[in-house]
Amino acid sequence: MLIIYRVNEVEELRAAVERAVTDKRDIEMHAADQAETCRQLTDANNALSAKTLALAQEAADAPEAIRKQLDAQLAECREKLRQAEEEIHAMQTSEQVQRIALLDELNSMQTENANLRAQLRAVKK
Repeated sequence: MLIIYRVNEVEELRAAVERAVTDKRDIEMHAADQAETCRQLTDANNALSAKTLALAQEAADAPEAIRKQLDAQLAECREKLRQAEEEIHAMQTSEQVQRIALLDELNSMQTENANLRAQLRAVKK
């Protein structure tokens, strides 16, 4: 009876060892799956961290870029204003020259008119 008892114990031990080996294999497979998941999550985290840093840098640089763009627009507007003021000055100068020419013409015509009246008076006498 002791031998049968020992055989049963051995069989139970073998069954226990087989269960332990199977459980160990299952745990190792589960651990490998979790390790792969952790690796994938780490990769995703690293990628998102890099993207976040890039966006943060872009956000930090944005005010500088906007300021430069506004400075360029301001310079362009100032140049257009300078050109417009030059055109106004040129038009005013041209207008003054034209007025002087017209006044000279008017003065000349008034002188000629006065001479012609004088000639008419002389002829009527």
